[in-house]
Amino acid sequence: MDTSQYKDEFVSEARDHLDTLNEGLLVLEKNQQDMDTINKLFRAFHTLKGNSATMGYMKFSELAHALEDILSRIRDKKLNAEKKIMDLIFEGCDILQSGLEKISSDNSDEIEAEQLIGRLHEVLGEENTIIHVEIGKHVVLNDAQQHTVSEWRQKNSNIFRVILQFPKGNVLKTAKALVVLRNLSEVSELIKTTPESDEIKMGRFDAEVELIIATSKSKEEVDHLCNTVSGLRKVIILGIDEQYEKSQQSALEEKEQAKAEIASKHQADVVQQIQSVKVNMKKLDKLMNLVGELLISNIRLQDIDKRKQYDNLKTVLTGIDRLSLDLQDEVMEIRMVPIGNIFNRFPRMVRDLAAKEGKNVNLVIEGQDIEFDRTVLDEIGDPLVHMLRNCVDHGIELPEERVNAGKPDVGTVKLVARREKNNAVIEVVDDGAGIDPQKVKEACIRKGHISAEDAARLSNMELQMLIFRPGTSTNTVVTEVSGRGVGMDVVLTKTKELGGHLSLQSEVGRGTTLTIQLPLTVAIITALLVKVNEDIFAIPLSSVDQTVDVETAQIKTIHGNEVFLLRGKEIPILWLHELMSHTKPSSAQKITLIIVNRDREQIGLVVDEIISQQQILIKGLQDIVKRTKGVAGATILGDGTVALILDIGSLF
Repeated sequence: MDTSQYKDEFVSEARDHLDTLNEGLLVLEKNQQDMDTINKLFRAFHTLKGNSATMGYMKFSELAHALEDILSRIRDKKLNAEKKIMDLIFEGCDILQSGLEKISSDNSDEIEAEQLIGRLHEVLGEENTIIHVEIGKHVVLNDAQQHTVSEWRQKNSNIFRVILQFPKGNVLKTAKALVVLRNLSEVSELIKTTPESDEIKMGRFDAEVELIIATSKSKEEVDHLCNTVSGLRKVIILGIDEQYEKSQQSALEEKEQAKAEIASKHQADVVQQIQSVKVNMKKLDKLMNLVGELLISNIRLQDIDKRKQYDNLKTVLTGIDRLSLDLQDEVMEIRMVPIGNIFNRFPRMVRDLAAKEGKNVNLVIEGQDIEFDRTVLDEIGDPLVHMLRNCVDHGIELPEERVNAGKPDVGTVKLVARREKNNAVIEVVDDGAGIDPQKVKEACIRKGHISAEDAARLSNMELQMLIFRPGTSTNTVVTEVSGRGVGMDVVLTKTKELGGHLSLQSEVGRGTTLTIQLPLTVAIITALLVKVNEDIFAIPLSSVDQTVDVETAQIKTIHGNEVFLLRGKEIPILWLHELMSHTKPSSAQKITLIIVNRDREQIGLVVDEIISQQQILIKGLQDIVKRTKGVAGATILGDGTVALILDIGSLF
């Protein structure tokens, strides 16, 4: 069967299971008695194992099976979830994750898992395992099968339970199992097989097949007959006595009760899944209604055109305008995704990083339900990685250092999201060593990033902000400035690209707070449309402070730069004409300025004309255009004209 058509669905579901595993394993590590978590983890591994085997990803399935076995031992209290065991499971999840990405990209499950599987088997002690079978709990016969057993027993025949075990990952297990079944059927009656014979023929079993047979042959003869097939890891033959037969009724009752409990549990799971569909059905219904109304409006427009009844045109256009806004609102709402989808990835990273550094770190997450446009979420993950890694790597001190400083030996890192009007705020807070502005200044002067004269004029906060400059994070700086420059230029750059704002507060010995303010969505933005010569540009309104008309006589030149006074403050002037390689007007009595904000600095952009303020849809650009400095994207205006969207952060 060609399963490639189901690959995307498999990958999506497997990613959800891996997220569940990483989250649940962190809980289990703190509380080994949490049976709900253990059962949830077991189900996730079991589903991964089964789904990947069905898809034909056998290496993936084999590793998931080995991890499932470990969880089974923990669940049965035969194995303690100590650190070395948890490290193995986490390592297995990492390999599964890499295998999933391989499957996603090229439909292959080429993963290096043999060594880890070997270590897992050592923990399980499988090579020396003796299976203790509890007959009444493991195999249940129905009425017909019990009747068959009674008939054979009256003939003084032997009733055996035969357990065939195959090596893990044996690709020939199906063929070998069928050969054993054929050999046994020639000298006995196969009363029951587990799984069913059809399932065995399809290879739908892991590493074990169980049989109930009635035969005149002895136990030794049956054992010899089974072992004529090479490659079996173990053959176990057990006798079934009359006491076993008497336990069947109670065993059947227990099985029915267990089935009822499972059904109830799955029903709850199914209901929960329906309620948590990524797109709520009510929203889809509303979209369908809006599209239907739009279709009706289109028919009315055609009718107006046909009948030349233009008096009704305004009414129809007003309705279409309302529908367009409603459609926009609905589509934007559907695109919104809880930021918890990103936040939930970080506890595992913080756990591993803290362990590597020999630190004790508690990650506290708040505001997981705050919703962002999925485009923003796709882009914000990388900056958050850098921020959290710097908190753990260089903010939180070693346990002994914290104790000497009068702090708890466990450091706290908070990852918080909240709404503020039409924006969302993400904060990363730690109670670590903080950023020493003097050490930052010394390091930056030594590296030539800033002159001593310029550094002397900066406040402590401005000195701390120097960590966001590219190249600040050299090895020397890591030692002297707690390494806070590592990758932090990425945080600032990405925040600007998303139309956001970054701020920092830090106190030596007390900790650091990094705050990112972002728009909830970047797919549709409000922009100011301006004209420069014959071209139209869109300036995101989030970057605009105000607009003013200035008499050219008010413009001064200081050190070769044009400035003008706005409420007593000198505002530098830049001509958008020159920035966009246009011809600058030769003479004008008055100029129009767009006052924009960049890095807490106000700058006046000269334009020819302000056209309007309106919402625009951001369109993607080809790679060659994406790299153009000062351009964030493009949009299509009502008359079909294409306007470039300016990126104020990189424009000048």
